[in-house]
Amino acid sequence: MVKEYTGAAFLRRVICSLSTLIISAWPMLLALFADGGKMPILKLVKVFTDNITLNINDIIFIMAFFAILILLIMITGWIFNISSNLFLKILVIIGCICGIPNTIISLILFIGGGFLILPAAILAVYLTHWYLKGGGDYPMHPKPRIILKIKA
Repeated sequence: MVKEYTGAAFLRRVICSLSTLIISAWPMLLALFADGGKMPILKLVKVFTDNITLNINDIIFIMAFFAILILLIMITGWIFNISSNLFLKILVIIGCICGIPNTIISLILFIGGGFLILPAAILAVYLTHWYLKGGGDYPMHPKPRIILKIKA
């Protein structure tokens, strides 16, 4: 039996991802806008432009930023059933490297309601498996070509 990517599958994925993000949104936003409302990525830019160094907290916040950004990219690709390629697989591995330490720290210390990050962590594990398996599992059917005959 061949599966097809239908509107029901699309709607199911949208509802699942939105509900996960609604439950896990405020700990993620805390990670993004921590340190007085500054985005952690701006500190990374300052490392290259100014002569400053990063401490361990800055590195953890930057890793959380990349993990959340890659999770959003993975969710978007999953919703639209994008098949995986080498770039996406490398992006998923980078997301795992950045996300695993932050998830463990959040769950151990319950920083920002660490237990609320569980739905996003479970979805991230599923999406990692989905992308590394190959991505879109529904075959794409090409649209038939339209041939126009012009009578003279």
